[in-house]
Amino acid sequence: MLKRYRKEAAKGREVEKKWTKTNLILIPIALVAFIAYISLTFNDPNSEQNDPSSLEGKLEQTLMQIRGVGQVKVYLHYDDIPPDANNLLNDYFSTGKSEKAVSGMLIVSEGASDPSIKSQLLETISRVMQLPTHRIMIVPMERKGDVE
Repeated sequence: MLKRYRKEAAKGREVEKKWTKTNLILIPIALVAFIAYISLTFNDPNSEQNDPSSLEGKLEQTLMQIRGVGQVKVYLHYDDIPPDANNLLNDYFSTGKSEKAVSGMLIVSEGASDPSIKSQLLETISRVMQLPTHRIMIVPMERKGDVE
């Protein structure tokens, strides 16, 4: 009877050892996969681009309302603004995040092949975004039938 108990206990320990080895391998793999999924989901640059409540989305919707502009895609370039070095309290109250400012824009528009539309877009965007015109690039959108 004692031998039988020892054999069953030994089998139970072997199953426990196998189960723990499997867990030691599978848990980190699952954790890495979960982290990768979360980072891809929440840091996807295209998700913000398609969001109508984002700056790009709002600007696209507004520019498409201008006569002759057609479909528009807006791409913004951001520069980090360093915290004010003269403010002594910055180090104490710092959040660790730097502010981002729009420093350049690329506008792809169907109507940009027309020079008057392109000029109107450039002036409008420069005033609305308070950017100098040399920081704004406007290019015509390739249409599906336009193949060279």
